[in-house]
Amino acid sequence: MLLYTTYKYCSIKSRSLGLFYCIGVASVVVYTIITLIVNKGYLRIDASPHGSIALISDSLNGNLSVPYEHYCCHGNDTCDVPCYSVDGKELAWPIETDAVTISTFFKERRQTIIHDTGNILLSNEDEVKYYAKTPEAMDIKVEHSIHSYLLGVTGTQRTMSGRLLDSTGTYPIKTFTSRDRADRISLHDFIRASPNFESLDDRSDSPNGNGRSFRRKGCLLLVTITYDNMSGVWFGTSSLTYTYTVERVPLTPYRVEDVTYSPDYLAQSPAIRYTTPHGRLLRKRYGVHVKFTQVGTIGVFSFGELIHVLAMSGSLVTLITGVGDIIALYLLPQSPYYRHVIYGMGQGDLVDHAREEEEEEERKKK
Repeated sequence: MLLYTTYKYCSIKSRSLGLFYCIGVASVVVYTIITLIVNKGYLRIDASPHGSIALISDSLNGNLSVPYEHYCCHGNDTCDVPCYSVDGKELAWPIETDAVTISTFFKERRQTIIHDTGNILLSNEDEVKYYAKTPEAMDIKVEHSIHSYLLGVTGTQRTMSGRLLDSTGTYPIKTFTSRDRADRISLHDFIRASPNFESLDDRSDSPNGNGRSFRRKGCLLLVTITYDNMSGVWFGTSSLTYTYTVERVPLTPYRVEDVTYSPDYLAQSPAIRYTTPHGRLLRKRYGVHVKFTQVGTIGVFSFGELIHVLAMSGSLVTLITGVGDIIALYLLPQSPYYRHVIYGMGQGDLVDHAREEEEEEERKKK
């Protein structure tokens, strides 16, 4: 029962079979080199690390000069939309976990709410419209971190270097190397980094844009933070780095609404608030909604992955050898002879059979 079967070692002088074997082995060698050197198959890779992000609105960047005269009124009777300087904290609202909206255009309407036998009636006053002055100069502070539970690798923007790439995704617009503060990026920089988006004054592609600009209708920018420690070195890994890339989502205007009440009204009891007339301010904000996502590919050296690649390469060589054996034993014109040699003859029988074939060929020539 306990047997071990092996085959005889034979050299078959067949050019076609030898060429097949050499090409197969060479392909395996090339595959192994590409897997180990180019694709870094010796690394254990986490392609979906977990990230966290914190956004903080900052004041307007006074060092950034952005022209605004072309969309603001300056005593012109034909212009009906003025332009006001809005505080940075009010301009960047609302701030979410992974997004912030920078307002560019406002519509305000004062309303009086009247409670009448369970019904709510609204009395609207005239609507006021105005632009925010130079919202492009608004700075956003970005603090972010990344963690790989699979590999046990952690990094924050304070321990990494980063870049904001241009609209082609090739050249950096800004670099970040500070270890003592968050990344400060202005809306102007985000617009510069977005393909097919030159200015807020470009014509909006919103379905209901009616020829108005992005400044008037708003838009959505997707900012992707990509983490990597595998690029830039031909072998092994490097320090964790990150890049910002920006893309404007087409056909997507953006608007939010908020309601403001007077402090006196909020100080009253619900019984009074919801039974007596009161006023409020309804504000519609149009602006640039900047949403952040975090992705990345992180790798660490793994001896197990290296063994896996080498074992795979060895298995492929064995597979090529097995295919060559099948071709030799069953598909070539001399296959019956090869089978007889491998399974039934010794070395002396092989020499005698070869001599017999030569004598047979000589008889045929005569």
